[in-house]
Amino acid sequence: MIILVIIVSFLFSASLQEAYDNAPSMNGYDKYVLLNPDSIYYGGLGLYEGNVMIDGQGAIVDLDSGTGIWVYGSDDYPCNLDIKYCSITNGEYDGLNYAGTSTGNVENCNFIDNDIGVKLMDYSNVNINNSNFINNSTYGLAIVTEHPICN
Repeated sequence: MIILVIIVSFLFSASLQEAYDNAPSMNGYDKYVLLNPDSIYYGGLGLYEGNVMIDGQGAIVDLDSGTGIWVYGSDDYPCNLDIKYCSITNGEYDGLNYAGTSTGNVENCNFIDNDIGVKLMDYSNVNINNSNFINNSTYGLAIVTEHPICN
């Protein structure tokens, strides 16, 4: 039975970066990343500009002790990440990090076994709804500096 689980996990795993690279623009987003709910996606993702949606549909993102999913926006290069129905796990530092002037919406996500589940820095502005923070080492939600807005 264990061998079957390992084989199925291997067959249905992909890189989050690869899913992002192959994502089309759709519904007003520059990239609309639609994850397969039966898959485990590995590795992190860094976003510097654009309007991105990650619709996890219940998929797992295993950061494999990496740096996580991070978003950095500026006045010249705005960046927004909306993410929903995703479980983000095993981040060495942050599961999800918003910095600069980035914006986003986090909905129905689980942050499990990261150092910090979600970190907001600088002038980021993020809405978090119906999400769970489970067994994160340092913080579930960290607001660093006085300027981030978290609803």
